[in-house]
Amino acid sequence: MEDFPYFLYDPGLFQSPGGAANMNNETAGLVRSYSTPNPDLLVKSAKTSQSLFLDVKKVMDTIATSKPFSNRLMTAAQSSEKSVVEEMIRKIGINNEPDIMYNPDGIRFDFHPKTGDINCHIIVSLKWRD
Repeated sequence: MEDFPYFLYDPGLFQSPGGAANMNNETAGLVRSYSTPNPDLLVKSAKTSQSLFLDVKKVMDTIATSKPFSNRLMTAAQSSEKSVVEEMIRKIGINNEPDIMYNPDGIRFDFHPKTGDINCHIIVSLKWRD
């Protein structure tokens, strides 16, 4: 077994700037206080995201189960036919249309509520080329 040097612990060297040991009149005002938790917005965001998940599932199920659809989607995207890509996704029957971006390597869907109240969004990024 190796011999390790023994050091005496000096608490003055290891105090954290915001730690309880350093609470004096100068640093007492620097401690951040949080407001009382109110889960209303979190609950609203979660409920909104549930409807977005249904739309994501519809789009992903269509892409995953239909090679002809996927082929047409890729061909339109690679030809920069944005209106065709958007129309294909719209025809799936979703309630919240995603922002769609694509490049030579894949496609990205950014689903957000159509109400304009942006408290959540779901991003799905799919690759079609390595």
